[in-house]
Amino acid sequence: MAKITIAGEAVVVTSAIKFEDLRKVEKYRPSALVLKGGEDGKEPIFKIGTCCGAGKINLYGAEFGAASHDDAKLATITLFTGKPDGDIKEAVAESIGTAILNLNKLEATIPAVLAEIDAEKTAILDNITVAQ
Repeated sequence: MAKITIAGEAVVVTSAIKFEDLRKVEKYRPSALVLKGGEDGKEPIFKIGTCCGAGKINLYGAEFGAASHDDAKLATITLFTGKPDGDIKEAVAESIGTAILNLNKLEATIPAVLAEIDAEKTAILDNITVAQ
């Protein structure tokens, strides 16, 4: 589950997924990073991925730009809020709350996708012989 940290004028969204794991899914199963919904359940409504820089998040998706600086190396997005009128927590909830809910739905599916990718890679490697 993603968490939001507010420090001064910065808002940091930290994913529950490692940045490198997110890149792995982006490379091998990009469709697993798309949340679908709508009337028929087939319409893309939210997508996550990686980018360079601070990252960004909005109603339609999230792009993680870096890994956290601790040993966990979780994917992060850093936003700069400026000085909102009123309560900062309310302002952040208003601006990215729905996106965080959708992000959490996708994050819940990623561990199973990673396990599938790793199993397939192991199966492929087991079928490769290197001749002397």
